[in-house]
Amino acid sequence: MSIRAAQSAALSSLQASQSGIAVSSNNIANASVDGYTAKSQTLTTNVSSGATTGVSVSATGSTVDTYLLKSINAAASDAGYAEVFTDPLAMVANALGTVGEDDALTTLISDLETSIASLAASPESQSAAAVALADAGDIANSLNTLSETVQDQRAQADQTIEETVDQINSLLHQIQSYNDQLTGVASGSMSESELTDARNQAIQNLSELADVTYFTNSNNQTQIYLGGTLVVGSQVQELEYDATALVTEDTVFGDITVNGTSITDQISGGQLGGLIDLRDETLPAIQDELNNLAVTLADSINAITNLGTSYPGASELTSAASLAATDAFAGTGTVRLVATDDSGTAQEILEIDLSTIATVQDLMDEINGSANMTATLNADGTLTIASSNDDYGISIVNMDAVVGADQQGFSDYFGLNDMFSGTSAGTISVNAAWLADPGLMPTGSGSDDAALAVGDSVISSGSADVAEALAGLFDENIGFDAAGGLGSTTTSLSDYASEILSDIARQASDVETKASVATSAFGELVESFSNQYGVNVDEEALSLSNLESAYEAAAAILEITQSMMDTLLEMVR
Repeated sequence: MSIRAAQSAALSSLQASQSGIAVSSNNIANASVDGYTAKSQTLTTNVSSGATTGVSVSATGSTVDTYLLKSINAAASDAGYAEVFTDPLAMVANALGTVGEDDALTTLISDLETSIASLAASPESQSAAAVALADAGDIANSLNTLSETVQDQRAQADQTIEETVDQINSLLHQIQSYNDQLTGVASGSMSESELTDARNQAIQNLSELADVTYFTNSNNQTQIYLGGTLVVGSQVQELEYDATALVTEDTVFGDITVNGTSITDQISGGQLGGLIDLRDETLPAIQDELNNLAVTLADSINAITNLGTSYPGASELTSAASLAATDAFAGTGTVRLVATDDSGTAQEILEIDLSTIATVQDLMDEINGSANMTATLNADGTLTIASSNDDYGISIVNMDAVVGADQQGFSDYFGLNDMFSGTSAGTISVNAAWLADPGLMPTGSGSDDAALAVGDSVISSGSADVAEALAGLFDENIGFDAAGGLGSTTTSLSDYASEILSDIARQASDVETKASVATSAFGELVESFSNQYGVNVDEEALSLSNLESAYEAAAAILEITQSMMDTLLEMVR
């Protein structure tokens, strides 16, 4: 080998070592950067006229397993989805409490059972009625609070959806920016490798937010699809969503759109998919369970209280239902309306054959034809039956009356003596008039004696058959429709409340486990990727030492060959 050839080889070695030192230094500097992969040089032997003339760097970068990357992104999507549910369900479960706690639904129902049993033993006691009504109010308040908690979590999920859409759009623009920067960048260069790492990390972050699909074409441009919608191609197609200001169980949420077209149904996986399922499926299912308990509790208790009358009778009774005078009325049997004095003695008796009543107006006409009772429709459509004499009250005796498709009693059909009002867990409440005057709560039923006449006793202060029936209700098995995660069943009120608590506690535990498993699986894949492609600082330090030795050796060769060249020149002179 000539001196020139030796110098050329040494110089190429010096340059390769210098480049390698730069690569290793860069690896060490980026060791803690997420997604950064260790870079290495590919060296090629230089050959000229059949002789080796040194070495050159043909490529710098890293090559990673694309299938492993896709597995990591899929795991990121699973982990992002699972983590969404843990905190909201834990919060709802904590609000529900556990069986045995003082403020748990099961305990509140047991408290009401106990206070109603006490009322049945002392039906004339105003304080016993007040305690029972207060306990009923505690149940209603608890259901209201639980419903509010569920809806608050839906509202928070909805707000987070908007924030997540903004994060997704930001990542889409990042990926598009990397695509643009990679356009025209030399293949196998350090710049290409580092930009590819950054793009891969952005795709991983995006996958955690939404389950996306992607592919990279021959021009090194990555296209991103959300469902079947292209969101990164030649340009970014942004997602659009505005959160709803006020969320109730009846709220209809807007769609997530791209260019005005809804893609909500295309979204699955990732935090965004989890938030949509949490808001639209999981939490509404819990609300359905609470509503089922609230409505069944109210209907069951109201059906009994509407069989009774207070002592003395209330001066007026107003329906829970809204009506129109022209509404059809379908009933059979007889209902007895009695105007009573403050001792429960009949002052006027009106018996109505319901088979002769075709409309609400017909019913009102019958009542208004009496001497001491009136029936009016209020502005809100409710029906009020009142005494026209300030000294009298109204007692309703159902006799054998059956009204409507659900075969209800007369008072129950209109809701004239309801303990509970409302149509859901969020709206259930206790009769405000009864809370203000516990004496209005019916504890007994009026006389259905066929021979009852004016001057006879209709109801006495010691009547307790209604209170006794209420107390017995809590030991009965009641039919519950399927709701949320619970199937149709026949069980007690307390046991159904216990089933709700158990179901939500199970859900909270399950999602916590799933999140832990999904997060662990994601972490293991990331660790595997890091171990395989990440920077090992110790190895890089050793590589630097070797490169330094190679650099010094190449420099020594250059020095020797230069000395030899100088000697030859001296000899020529």
